[in-house]
Amino acid sequence: MRSISEVFPNRLCGVLRTENPAAGFQACLTAVEAGIGTIEITKTVPSCFEMIKGLVATTGGRYPVGVGTVWDPGAVKEAKEAGASFVVTPVLLPEVGEACRKHDIMCVLGALTPTEIYQARLAGAALVKVFPIAPVGGPRYVEALSGPMGGVPLWVSGGVAIEDIGPYLSLGVKAVGLTGALFPADALAQNNMEVIRRNAVRAAQAAAAVPLVA
Repeated sequence: MRSISEVFPNRLCGVLRTENPAAGFQACLTAVEAGIGTIEITKTVPSCFEMIKGLVATTGGRYPVGVGTVWDPGAVKEAKEAGASFVVTPVLLPEVGEACRKHDIMCVLGALTPTEIYQARLAGAALVKVFPIAPVGGPRYVEALSGPMGGVPLWVSGGVAIEDIGPYLSLGVKAVGLTGALFPADALAQNNMEVIRRNAVRAAQAAAAVPLVA
C-alpha cells in the first residue's frame, strides 16, 4: 500500500461530483496538469470506475486517483480493479475499512466528532476525513482537535475554500479536499476548463507556500 505522502504528494485532492462524465474527465485532466496532485471521483459520477481507469491510463499513473462516497464494501474490489489508489467514505463505515484491508488499498473513513475520529482510526483508516468541515468551524475546529488528537492524520473536506488551504496545512492536515472551490458546477456545465485551470493554479500555489509539518 502506498504512503500518505505518495498518494497526496502536494496535500491537495480534487473531488469531482458531476452528472456529465465527459466534462468531468476533462476537468480532472485540467486540474492535475495545473497542479492538483490527486483526484477523487465520487461514486455518484456516472461510470465512475471507467473514468478512474481512463484517468490512470491517460496520465500513465502519474497522479493518484481514488473513489469517494463509498457506502458499500463491495465497491472496494471494483475500486482496486479500476486502478484506484484509495477509497473514501462519507461517514464512519468499519466494514469498508475491513474491505480495504482485504484488498490492500488505502482507506479514508469519514468522521466528524472526536469519538468518530478515534473510532475511524481503530477501523483501519490511514486518513480520517473530517466532513463536513466548514459548517463546524473550519480551521478553528481542526485547531481544537489538535490538542487531544494531534497524532491523527486528517483530511478535511466539505465547503473548503481555496483561501483556507494555507490555514489547514499550517495545522498539519495531511490532505485538503476541494470540490466546488475547484470544480464549480457552472464551470462544469459550461465546459469552462479555464476557470478550473485557474482554480487549480491558485490552490497549488497556496499549498506550496506552506512547508510540510512533521
